[in-house]
Amino acid sequence: MPTPTEDKRTLRARHTEFRRRLRRDAARKAALDAAILTNAVACIDAFGARGANISAYNPLPTEPGPADFAAQLRRHARSVFVPISLPDCVLAWSLADGATQPGALGVAEPTGARFTSRVLSSCALLLVPALAVDARGMRLGKGAGYYDRALAGLDVPTAAVLYDEEVVDAVPHDAHDVPVRAIITPRGWREISV
Repeated sequence: MPTPTEDKRTLRARHTEFRRRLRRDAARKAALDAAILTNAVACIDAFGARGANISAYNPLPTEPGPADFAAQLRRHARSVFVPISLPDCVLAWSLADGATQPGALGVAEPTGARFTSRVLSSCALLLVPALAVDARGMRLGKGAGYYDRALAGLDVPTAAVLYDEEVVDAVPHDAHDVPVRAIITPRGWREISV
């Protein structure tokens, strides 16, 4: 658990190291990621998002979720939008419906049509990556603010996807940080009660 004075940089370093160690235990990581997928589907159902548009992501090898996370979620949604990293820490979005190519940050990105973050307002649920989330729903990302920019001003439920060890007492946050409404971990999913 972080101390009350632990800063974002220290918290990021600690959780990034946890994920590096977890990646070296491929069988354990695969089991945790399979549980995350199951719990993500349960969260989709609980928010009434089955058969609707959602957003998800294609995880890096250290991130939560199976490598084909977005593709597997397509079975439960009308459309799944995944992010594409653009210059200046901006995200575009494309449908997870086929061919991908390595993106700017090494993440598999779709090659189809691109949309601005306004497309997220057509979604019933947004599944976003996180390094840590606290009891108030404050999310710690990797530090560039891509998701905070994309989520700003949206009135769509957002669920952070992370490992159980990354649910912490407190995440240092700034005024522009956008809280999530739910968390999805290998142990289950739950709505944040604020």
